[in-house]
Amino acid sequence: MKLRPSLCHSLTILFTVIVCLSAAGRAAAAAPPAPSPISPADGAIVSQPFTISWNAVSDPSGIIAYNWQVSASSAFTSVLLQSSTNGATQAAVSGLADGSYFWRVQAVNGEFLQGAWSQPRSFTVTGAGAGSPGAPSLGPPKGYSTFHPWEVMTFNWSAVPAAASYVLQYSMDSSFPVSSSGEFDNIPDTTFSFAVANPEGNYFLRVFAVDANGTFSAPSNVISFSVFYNNPLPPPPSPVAPVNNPTLTLPVTLEWTHVANPQPSGYEIQIARDSSFTSIEVDDPQLNGPTRKILSLTSGTKFWRVRSAQGDSSPTTAALTAWSATGTFTISSAPPTPVSVALAKDPLFSGESTWVELQLTAAVASGGATININSSNPSVLPVPATVTMPGNTAWMQFQVQAGQVTAPTPVTLTATLNSKSASSQFTLQPPSLKSLTISPSTISGGAQPQGIAMLNGQAPAGGTLVTLTSNSPFVSPPASVLIEAGSSSASFAIPTSAVTANTTATVTASDGSASAQAQVTLTPQQPPLSLTLSPTSTTGLGGSSFATVTVASASSTDQILQVASSNPSIASVPNGVMIPAGSTTGGFNIFTSSVSTQTIVTISVSGGGVTKTANLTINPEAPTPTPTATPVAPTLLSPAADARLPQPITFDWSDVANAATYEIQIDDSKNFNAPLTLSQTVSVSQATITGLPTQRLFWRVRAFNSAGVAGPFSSSRRFTAQAASTTPSPASLSAVSVSPTSVVGGSPAQGTVTLTGGAPSGGALVSLSSANPSVAAVPASVTVASGASSVTFGVTTSSVSANTSVSITATYNGVSRTTTLTVTPASSTPPPSSDPLPAPSLLSPAADARFSPGTSITFDWTDVSGAASYTIQIDDTETFTSPLVNQNTTASQFTTSSLPTIRMWFRVRANSSSGTSGSWSSIRRFEVKQ
Repeated sequence: MKLRPSLCHSLTILFTVIVCLSAAGRAAAAAPPAPSPISPADGAIVSQPFTISWNAVSDPSGIIAYNWQVSASSAFTSVLLQSSTNGATQAAVSGLADGSYFWRVQAVNGEFLQGAWSQPRSFTVTGAGAGSPGAPSLGPPKGYSTFHPWEVMTFNWSAVPAAASYVLQYSMDSSFPVSSSGEFDNIPDTTFSFAVANPEGNYFLRVFAVDANGTFSAPSNVISFSVFYNNPLPPPPSPVAPVNNPTLTLPVTLEWTHVANPQPSGYEIQIARDSSFTSIEVDDPQLNGPTRKILSLTSGTKFWRVRSAQGDSSPTTAALTAWSATGTFTISSAPPTPVSVALAKDPLFSGESTWVELQLTAAVASGGATININSSNPSVLPVPATVTMPGNTAWMQFQVQAGQVTAPTPVTLTATLNSKSASSQFTLQPPSLKSLTISPSTISGGAQPQGIAMLNGQAPAGGTLVTLTSNSPFVSPPASVLIEAGSSSASFAIPTSAVTANTTATVTASDGSASAQAQVTLTPQQPPLSLTLSPTSTTGLGGSSFATVTVASASSTDQILQVASSNPSIASVPNGVMIPAGSTTGGFNIFTSSVSTQTIVTISVSGGGVTKTANLTINPEAPTPTPTATPVAPTLLSPAADARLPQPITFDWSDVANAATYEIQIDDSKNFNAPLTLSQTVSVSQATITGLPTQRLFWRVRAFNSAGVAGPFSSSRRFTAQAASTTPSPASLSAVSVSPTSVVGGSPAQGTVTLTGGAPSGGALVSLSSANPSVAAVPASVTVASGASSVTFGVTTSSVSANTSVSITATYNGVSRTTTLTVTPASSTPPPSSDPLPAPSLLSPAADARFSPGTSITFDWTDVSGAASYTIQIDDTETFTSPLVNQNTTASQFTTSSLPTIRMWFRVRANSSSGTSGSWSSIRRFEVKQ
């Protein structure tokens, strides 16, 4: 469940907010009249749930919605509930505490104008009726009620028999007004945890039960808690075992008591060779505890301690408990011998690869050790004859790949060192059918969903033949599909026929030893009403057009219509176009290739026995454009003339129009005779350089355009390079950027400020400004934490009627950098553009996060407008040459618990409904470690 805070009361299902616009040269339309309340009567006494109703009003443009509000004040100074109907003149009300209230209603017409509010009516709630779930009883917060910013708090409440879910609300106002309350909804259990980042202050919290019909209980009792940086810290954890210096062999499990309010990944342990912890052998942060298995330590006496992070004690400092008391133990100095040799994956199927984990009783000497490895059946599980355990280490892993078997086959693995062995036995399984999936599972009859047959393991030589059958004449999969040798899956198209009513079919796959089933539901396919292209003429190479398809009426399910091109080698189209549920319009991109003469291609869309066509004219490419203008000479900014500077030295110069790169030259002669002391190319108007000779030198810069044409050199400037200072040179501002660089008005963007190095003690305060804050607003400043080189900030945008470019400027220590954010108007149909989708922003896990083997890890990133799906890649290299995970998902989140125990990187990109992939996100490193 992906939950995020909201500043709307959970009972506010939809509250229509209208921006009133009047076209130039046209008189403003009149607002609709105010409705008249009908029931309950003014001053009525009611029990929950109850229904409010009002009379319908009319308007020349029609009435599209009614908004209603509930308040404890007849002036509605604080709104407690608000919602809207899609034209209905009544609404159910629930979720109020006993007491006196007022309600009112207003109409919204087809011109999106809101009318006047009705006269308020009063009512008194005296309890819950038969149709209301009981109110939960909310307990105190876990541990205590004085928390820190970003400290995860846990709340529990009593179960309500009729509850289908629960809603939790928090506010700094005990009346919980809609405008300033946060909430989490669709909570399935009677416990929930979350953290408050800001603002600091005293908070109130309550919970509701919600039944299957969406009826809310009365609110629970209200509890309070505080969030302040200077709130007290709980006592530290206490060591449980080992203590009192027992002599042990590896692995060693450390155990400690939980703190009063344990945090996710909140514990840090240290193991040292001395009681003062000046020689630390293990420092493991971000642990869930209260245990930690230590796999590798050198021999000798060890001292260990633990502490917990409880959120933040300042904007840049973690709130850490004191260290615990110190526990002691001794790792035996006896020669190390194997403890265990085990497969990371069990059961293991033919053709699969897995890691073999090898544990010793103690770390080997600093020069490492050779360990003999033996397989009882090397033909089906070949292993290396030996592996080398790195020096001062007691645990390692190596990879093996199973061969093919036709029946379950036992295999014993043995590791031997210092005349002692450890063994483990497992059974290698033959490949078998694992699953059958059909995507999408609901599709218009006549469209072709995709099926995937998946094996446990890999297919043997000759492949695995999977037979396919259907229980419906409307779904006709191929008779069989071959999973190629060495592969674990095969995909195939499933032809379907038109249906007149929703029809569910079951497809069965079998490999002779196992079978799997999947269902697909066919919906009646609407015929296309129209097909239009924009533009209708485009350039061949790199050209594109956007096709808009309409149907006569909206459907309750997604509609898929077939798409074809009369010349797909020149104008490529997807196989189908989706008309989303509730909509009458869909669209797809057309991408074109180079042509030598003008060519007309017919694009067609078919469904329900009807085909609509449109012609796209593709033109030869225009002559090669004039090369980019030659850039002018940059102006040198710093260091100043005749400056004497310790290394590293940051050279800065002005940005130059048409510059793609810059070349900085440094020499001991103002004539810059070859060979130069240094010549370096950079992509920004700044360079930090070290390793220069400690003498008087000269420097100059020139710019290159995208065609590689060089502009003139700047003037030269003299300086003296000195030896590196023991005090690092202060960081300066390197860049400011935004992602994405273009957003729809009202959507947020994220900015990043980057310094040339780590920020000084106390952080770096960077000023921010927007050239048009009414369109794109930024905070007045942002602080780069001490030692960090970058920080992000939010950019809030407003609706616009036309594309608007806004310059955002960051300034620090007299240096300013600028970037541009384009804010675009909202549109009900996709723009006719071939621009790729923007890159998502990675949310979690955090950079360099660490997880235990088998932990369920959730990868999360920002939603991308226009994305139909996302591709996540995880690999053990930054180049992603052969990803360990290459997975598509329709949600902006992916969870797995089967990653190897190594350091890895992940990245994400968005995919449009036409299958076009956007830009990759930045990459982020994390680690699965014992």
